[in-house]
Order: sequence, then structure tokens, then C-alpha cells
Amino acid sequence: MLAGLLTLVAPLSWGAAPLRVASTNLCADQLLLMLLPRERIASLSYWAVRAESPLAAQAAGLPLNHGLVEEVLPHNPDLILVGRYNDVALVNSLRRVGQAVAIVEVPASLAEAATLITAVGELVASPGRAAALRAEFEARLARILPVPAEQRPLAVIYAPNGVTPGRGTVLDEVVARAGLRNLAAELGIEGYGALSLETVLNAAPDLLIIEGELNETADSLAHRQLQHPALAELAERTPVVGLPARFTQCVGPATVEAIERLAAARARLLAGAAHHSAARSGEVRP
Repeated sequence: MLAGLLTLVAPLSWGAAPLRVASTNLCADQLLLMLLPRERIASLSYWAVRAESPLAAQAAGLPLNHGLVEEVLPHNPDLILVGRYNDVALVNSLRRVGQAVAIVEVPASLAEAATLITAVGELVASPGRAAALRAEFEARLARILPVPAEQRPLAVIYAPNGVTPGRGTVLDEVVARAGLRNLAAELGIEGYGALSLETVLNAAPDLLIIEGELNETADSLAHRQLQHPALAELAERTPVVGLPARFTQCVGPATVEAIERLAAARARLLAGAAHHSAARSGEVRP
């Protein structure tokens, strides 16, 4: 169950179920908030209450940490969940004091996300809640029905710096499940790559997906490409959907909302096309 998705890097020292669990990682935060009652959450990362967290309101009032040993250990956790890319020094320090630590991997697919829910639920002694959460997750996915190839509009996902997800990414799976074609995948991009504005404009996508909030005004070089006049002109004649970070930072239940949002945009797009076609047919009738 744990192999591949959870790695224990310090021994579990309790005989009974873990009473209090801490997290130093945004995605692990989400799982703890969904799987445990508040009294069993020792501490969460400071990201848990930021806009990137879909459960920010639920995390309010709980102890927070910045991934520092001196911030986590005073809350006496029985187990600490960290991300694969957390500071190695943190993990080593926790190991040296005999603290039980588990590294939570990033799921590479929605199927892996479902398995991770079960795995973490077993680890933190909350299998019942995990089973219910996984069942709800998979049921919502099942309600999004497959779409025939000929009814799949072309979409492009554009993020700061022109970064876009291609084949093998979770966002490519999200786009496909929403009944859309991913321009990056069709251009042969594997993993994450970059698309020039010229490429996007020449492709003339049916749907423009901005990874982040629409009309985001962050003053950075990375965001300036999203504010380019050519992209703004494309957005004037092409439907645009925003995918806020709270839907894309972690792979799990919040990801389903991203699929539902894109599927709804696809439905509106096709309905608009059908209405336009019907209107044009009416114009040419005798």
C-alpha cells in the first residue's frame, strides 16, 4: 500500500494508532484536513491558509510551521508528513531525534491520487474516512462521462513564462477527462515545456486555459507573457477559463473540480457553436 507513494524515513515508535500528526507540505496538509479531526492535527505548513489551499478556511486557527524543526516538534507530533522536495536537512534532523517521518510523493496520475488517499489513511489510522473520501473522489470522476474524439475542442493551457503541460502530466489527463484536446500534447511536448505566443496564435485554439487567476496582475517577468497584447487579443475572440492554483497545486479531490470546470466550459463552447450554426442556417432559409 505504501510502496511508491509513502516512504518512512524514521521508525514508527508508537504501539497504538498515531494520536497527533503534523505536516510541512501543502499537499499533505490537504490530506490531514480531510482525514483527521482538528484535535489530531499537530501542525500544518503555512501554505495551508494561503490562497493556494482549497481548505484554507478549514485550516484557520491550527498551528502553522515553515518547515523548521523548532516550529514542529514543540507540538509533540507522533508522525510528521513531509514532501519529497522538503528540505533534506529537516528530514535528517527529525531522524536524528528519533521522530517518525513519512515522505509523501506527488501522484503522477489521478489513479495514484486515489491510492495515496488510502495509503495516508492507513498510516494515520483513519482508514474509514479515507475509504469514504476515496469513494467520493472516484464517484465524482465517474460522473464525468467520456467524450467522442470528434466532439473534443482544442485547448491550450498557458502559465507564466509560457509554460504548458504536455503528455504524461496530470494536467494533460485533466484536459482529456474534461473532453478537450491538449495542444501541447498534440505538438509532441512531453512533461512540461514552453509554447511561444506565435505557436498558440497559429494553432487558433477553441479554448484558452490560464493556469492561475484570470486577470492576474503579478508584477514579475514570468507573468508578463500572460499580459501580452497578442494574448489579450486572442482572449477577446476565444473563450477563457482560469484554473486557480488551489485546483492544480496538489493532485487529489480538488483536481476533480478543475475537470468539472473545464468540462462545463467545453459544454458552453459546444452549445454556443450549435446556437451560432442554427442562427446561420436560419439566415439563409427562403
